[in-house]
Parts: sequence; C-alpha cells; structure tokens
Amino acid sequence: MKKHFLSATFVTLVSTTALAEDSGAFPFNELDANHDDALSAAEAGALPGMSNQWKALDENADGQLSRAEYAAYQIPAPAAGTE
Repeated sequence: MKKHFLSATFVTLVSTTALAEDSGAFPFNELDANHDDALSAAEAGALPGMSNQWKALDENADGQLSRAEYAAYQIPAPAAGTE
C-alpha cells in the first residue's frame, strides 16, 4: 500500500510540474525558439495576454522568462459573449 501511495504521489508531482511548465496549450519548449531555456519578449510576444502579464511574470526583471516564471502565465479567459 505504501509503495502505491508513493508511486501515485510521484506521478502526480511529475504531471503537475509538466503542466505548469507548459502553461496549457503553449509548451515552453516550442516557444523557446533559440533553445536557451528562457523566453524572450519576442518569443513569448504572440501569446494571448502576455503583454499585460509580462512585467508581473518576469519576477527578477531580467527581460526574459525562466521556466518557473512562465509557469505562472495564465491564458486569458474569453470576454463575455465571445465564446
């Protein structure tokens, strides 16, 4: 029983981390065009709502988003009546 619990916990943690790094429909690895393990404003610029979130996401103000910073990106909800 203990092994099953630990296995389930591990799988949950790995899955949650993968989802957080991918921020839904926009996987970090696909956006990181130059494969430097960071997103520039240009690489992330086409994401919906990114211009409104950039300053808050770039916590260390280095002009790029790390995987951890990108994990906080939220895809904006559609405006009422536009679904």
